[in-house]
Amino acid sequence: MEILQTNSAMLSNYEVMALLADQKAQRIANEVAGTREVAENLRTVEFEVQKYLAASPCSTQSGDQIRELKKAFKDYELMKVELLQILNLRPKSAVELLLVIEEFEERFTLEDCDKMLSIIAKALPRDDDEEMEEGGEGEEGAENA
Repeated sequence: MEILQTNSAMLSNYEVMALLADQKAQRIANEVAGTREVAENLRTVEFEVQKYLAASPCSTQSGDQIRELKKAFKDYELMKVELLQILNLRPKSAVELLLVIEEFEERFTLEDCDKMLSIIAKALPRDDDEEMEEGGEGEEGAENA
């Protein structure tokens, strides 16, 4: 087999989740029509990836949020991979952000860090913050007892 045209791109977790949902809908439509079967091991991989992504921050994202985030970060001259990691991981602390952005100290100031974190919090609100706070209070109470 010869590859005639190569296309490669980095996908966000949100895009992967949307792609898998579309493929699942197509597969169900094909099964109803009686055409084309899919290997069981492929279904297993798809199921496991969907299960992982459903528990990640991308499960609450929308296309509008992603566009807003990209527009807000265009002045910072981030690499595509850095923006992708911000989108996938939704950092909420300076430490998390510094780990995602290469050579942060040389490229940006601490004020930039605070601005970036506020942009992330505004553009990509995290639904898991409430769950973490509730879980964290229970753990602290257990340690103090």
